[in-house]
Amino acid sequence: MKKCIVIGGGIAGLTAAAYLVKEGIPVTVLESSPKLGGRAYSFTDQKTNSQIDNGQHILMGCYADTLRFLKLIGAQENFIYQKRLEVNFLKPGNKIVRLKSSLIFYPLNLLLALFNFSVLSVKERISVLGFMMKLPFTSHQKLVNKNVKDWLEENNQSENLISSLWKIIAVGAFNTSIEKASAIMFREILMKIFFNGNFSSTIILPKEGLSNSYVNNAENFIEKKGGEIKLSSPVDGVVITGDKVTGIKINGEDFSDFDFIISAVPFNSILKFIPDNFFDKNISFKYSSILNIHIWFNSNPLKEPFYGLINSQVHWIFNKQDHLNLVISDADYLMNKSPEELFETCKTELIKYLGIDESEIKHYKILKEKRATFIPSNNIIYSRPGSKTKIKNLFLAGDWTDTGYPSTIESATKSGRIAAELTINSQ
Repeated sequence: MKKCIVIGGGIAGLTAAAYLVKEGIPVTVLESSPKLGGRAYSFTDQKTNSQIDNGQHILMGCYADTLRFLKLIGAQENFIYQKRLEVNFLKPGNKIVRLKSSLIFYPLNLLLALFNFSVLSVKERISVLGFMMKLPFTSHQKLVNKNVKDWLEENNQSENLISSLWKIIAVGAFNTSIEKASAIMFREILMKIFFNGNFSSTIILPKEGLSNSYVNNAENFIEKKGGEIKLSSPVDGVVITGDKVTGIKINGEDFSDFDFIISAVPFNSILKFIPDNFFDKNISFKYSSILNIHIWFNSNPLKEPFYGLINSQVHWIFNKQDHLNLVISDADYLMNKSPEELFETCKTELIKYLGIDESEIKHYKILKEKRATFIPSNNIIYSRPGSKTKIKNLFLAGDWTDTGYPSTIESATKSGRIAAELTINSQ
């Protein structure tokens, strides 16, 4: 019977392990840290005793692999599902503008939602519809080497339209500026959201922290199916003989009781234990930061589960009931600022957009993710490696592999499934 080692206990590794144990393949998950979840986990804030996420994650109905994984591990009930697309946007002065799909048939309901988005002028709304109608007929060849900004401007999307709609979608999806992100990948994202059925455009949020929402279910599923999870077990190196991995070093000890290995760690981490010449292509990922600012109030000033902010340094606010989670994407320019400076920036925006009384603020916590996501530039989308490697019994998983998606949960779960299927089908 095949035995498989999965290196990495983040989403990609947990997905791969879950699919393997489902097929009765003995699996050992090795995680270097004392916790599972990778870049998507939760922990307890000591001062408030609140469960907070290290980073906010939005799922969408078009996340087919993620939803399949959640169903597999029995975690689908841990999430809130929209019946139809609805996003509340905030303008200064606590003015709410809704992007909301109607009950009429798809896809007219989504096109009307865009047409009725009152932040835009009538001329801009017509421009949006024209752009969307051309989208299915826009070939990859026309977008080669173009960034999102250039593509939008070529299609007569105004400055206000770009900043009030497209930039919000693109920066949220890619965590980078529209000047850096690939137009090809943005087209694919828009096609998945708006031209893949009504459910694809809906937003899905976890009911609780990420650990309670999926990590614990994944851990329980893997162990109940006979899998083993070892925390605080860093891989120091691998031994390659010919075209196979024949041994690995774990905490300095040699280990060879396996048939296959799936590496499900970030790109910068895999370079620590494989040879320098492992990748045929010269791969050079550049990364972008995300800031999460958690703020506790005497009384919660918001009602809806989340809001987008128009033309603000703060991109999203998520209502966690006992506190608010503010998200600033593409945040490299803020990484060197102190927590006090960052809090002042967020407080200024909250006053401007919500009119909050700063005396109501009880506590705040700043979380910096300096290498949160890779930048999906035109250079990198063609050099991302696939799951197969030149080593017969070593497969790759991780959101950075060639899944066709940006650095998202969907990319991670898809990569884990692909690596597991390659393992299952290998001789």
